[in-house]
Amino acid sequence: MSRQLWPVALVVSAGLADVAGRPSLAFYLLLAAIPVIVAATLASYGDLVAGEGGSAARTALWTVALAVVVATVALPPLGPEALMICLVLVGIQGVAALSTGLRRPTT
Repeated sequence: MSRQLWPVALVVSAGLADVAGRPSLAFYLLLAAIPVIVAATLASYGDLVAGEGGSAARTALWTVALAVVVATVALPPLGPEALMICLVLVGIQGVAALSTGLRRPTT
């Protein structure tokens, strides 16, 4: 579950930095989020392929989130709109990660 929450923390921090008037900090936080989102995407895909409870929807959302974050970093004029899309996608992923963690029975 924590591997899914790190990207959420980075993107939310980038959103807060942008709102606080620190666009350069937001840029670097999103830049740092790229490899973390790649790792989360690959882990989600690996879980799906291995049959370990992975979800195709979760993998697709991580892939779209990665594309939007890369577009945000590569094209700064898209910044505020793309950052909002990132926050929505990562928020959905965060809720999914938390709900999965809460639903798993402890053994």
